[in-house]
Amino acid sequence: MSEELQKIVDEYREKEIHISDEEAEQILWLCNRKMDISKIENREEYLPLLFKDEVKNYLFRCSVNATTFLRRLEAEGICVQNAV
Repeated sequence: MSEELQKIVDEYREKEIHISDEEAEQILWLCNRKMDISKIENREEYLPLLFKDEVKNYLFRCSVNATTFLRRLEAEGICVQNAV
């Protein structure tokens, strides 16, 4: 991972938003796949912009999934009051 992309990950980590190295690599893979499919020519310029956006999307999906999971537990009668 380039320094520029690592800096994006580090900015989130400084805000105490955990992104593992494995998750960052998965996001990078997704970005490369999207650029391949879209036939992006200026990859060096586009990748940091796409990566930053995909990190936000990934974190949003994680929060939606966690909220859904907690609601499911609550519906099953499992106490989730202190889960957050």
